[in-house]
Amino acid sequence: MKSNVIILTGGLSGSSVLAGTIAKKDYWLGDNTEKINYQTFENSQLVKLNIELLHKSGYSWDDVMDIPSPSINSLREIDSVSCTNRCKDFVHECNNNKPWIWKDPRLCYTIFFWYKLLNIKSCKFILVERDIKQSWTGIVLRGKTPISFENMKIIENNCIKYSNKFFHEVGVNFLNISFDELILHPEKTIKKINNYLSINLSLKDFQAIYKGSLYKLRWTTLDFYKARMKYCYYKFIKRDATHFPRKREGRGSGWYHLQR
Repeated sequence: MKSNVIILTGGLSGSSVLAGTIAKKDYWLGDNTEKINYQTFENSQLVKLNIELLHKSGYSWDDVMDIPSPSINSLREIDSVSCTNRCKDFVHECNNNKPWIWKDPRLCYTIFFWYKLLNIKSCKFILVERDIKQSWTGIVLRGKTPISFENMKIIENNCIKYSNKFFHEVGVNFLNISFDELILHPEKTIKKINNYLSINLSLKDFQAIYKGSLYKLRWTTLDFYKARMKYCYYKFIKRDATHFPRKREGRGSGWYHLQR
């Protein structure tokens, strides 16, 4: 029987593409998935519960795009009966529809709560990373978000750091995937995924989800310098560069839409 899949990701990493591709092999995504200007392949109930867990841990944002990051110690210690029972019910529902797949950027932190409710031996983990220049160029040019390269790097590195901390503490194996390698060398990377999950994804399955060009990076060096100029415009002309910790006024929690 196929294992359940949990994808951890720093955000804007191509994880939606990966989740959608794997889901083609009959992994349950939930009754409803989060959709913004594209399909995220995130279980809507999982997203809702993750936001609630972040709030109960004392973190005020719906997303994890802040410095400092959510507290994993606070997340471990959540013991609200009503919250825990609803989370248990959600896990039970997922297990009734196994194999299932979870993907949400918040999981880099909330996994420290969820693993107490999961049968870890029935799950396989994938960590999706992306070159920080690719992520930052996309969030500035496509997402029109006035975040500095340095702060974006801190946020991304925190997500990856805590994902690796979880893997080390719990002692589970995981597959580390680079989205850049997936689009540069799709056949080779798909083979790694197939071997790890014991499935038979094809390049055609991947292309049904990913609509971009293969065998080249999404953003060029020229795009990166365009993003630098765009950020300078935000910072020095519009006076709109983001400072951390974020204040409630301004762009607010809608940033989580940019993290896939």
